[in-house]
Amino acid sequence: MVRALAPAGNTVTPHRPAAAIALLLLLGVVGLSVANPSVAAAGPTLVISSPADGTVVGNGTPVVVDFVVSGFVLVQPGRVGQVVGPTEGHVDVYVDGGYAWMATRVEPIVLPLSSGPHTIRLQLVDDVGNALSPDVSPAVRVVATHGPAGGVPTIRIVSPVPAQVTGHDVYVSVEISNFTFVDAHGQPNAPNEGHFELFLAGVLRQDLSRYDTGFMVDLPDGNNTITARLVNNDHTPLNPDVFATVTIFVKGASVSVLYQTLSGGVAVLLAAILVVLIFRRRKAITRITKARTEKP
Repeated sequence: MVRALAPAGNTVTPHRPAAAIALLLLLGVVGLSVANPSVAAAGPTLVISSPADGTVVGNGTPVVVDFVVSGFVLVQPGRVGQVVGPTEGHVDVYVDGGYAWMATRVEPIVLPLSSGPHTIRLQLVDDVGNALSPDVSPAVRVVATHGPAGGVPTIRIVSPVPAQVTGHDVYVSVEISNFTFVDAHGQPNAPNEGHFELFLAGVLRQDLSRYDTGFMVDLPDGNNTITARLVNNDHTPLNPDVFATVTIFVKGASVSVLYQTLSGGVAVLLAAILVVLIFRRRKAITRITKARTEKP
C-alpha cells in the first residue's frame, strides 16, 4: 500500500481555530472590565446589623446600633492635607430626620430615645459631608418604651376585696404585671407603658399616673362596682382592653344612729367630769377638817 505523505512544513493543526476563539473571548472580557470599572470593583456598602426593623427596646434603655462598612474607609474629617475621595469619609446618623451623631469608626452607636416609634438612618458621606453617588443610607425603625419589651399586661385589684363592707371613702390598690406606670405629658404611646384609671359604675373618678393606689370618696350606700383600667399615654384603653372590677358594699351610719352615738358619748363625758368634781370636793373637805383638828 502506498501512502501519500504531506510535504514537510505543511503539517495540519486542527486546534488552532479553537485557541483563536478563546483568545478573542478573553480579550473581550478584559476590555469589558476596563470599560466598566463597576464590574471590577463594587461600590461602598453600609449595613445596619442590629437592631432589626421593628424592634421594641424596653425598660427605658438606650438603642444600640451596630453597623458594617465595606469598600469605604472611615476617617476623622478636617485632617491636615486631606484629599476628598469617593472611598473615604464618615457615617452621619439621623433620628427621625434630625442629625444625631457622627461615626468615624465601626463601633456601636448608643442613642437614648424617648418613648414611641423612631426611624434611625445611617449615611455614608465623604470627608466634607457630601453624600455619595449613588447614596448609601440604610434605615431601621424601632419603638422605645419604659415598659418591658414583651409580655401581656395585666391588672388586679388587691384592695378592697369583693363584698367588703366599707364606709363612703375607700382606698383602691392594684397590682400590675408586664406594664410600667409613667406620667402622661403628651408623649406618644408606647408598648406596655402608661397609667390606670378608676371608674365607679362606669363613670371615670380618678386618673392616676405613677401610683398604684387611688382614693375614692363619697361613695353612695349599697353595692358599688369599681373598675381599674390600664390606659395608654393618651388615656385610650389598651388593645385588647385590660381591666379589673370589684363590687363592695357601702354602709354609712344613719342620722339617728349618729345622734344617739354622739349623745351617748356626751353623757359619758359629763358623768366622768362629775365624778372628778365630786372626788376633788371630798379631798378638799377632808383637808380642811384635818387642818381644823390639828389647830391648837
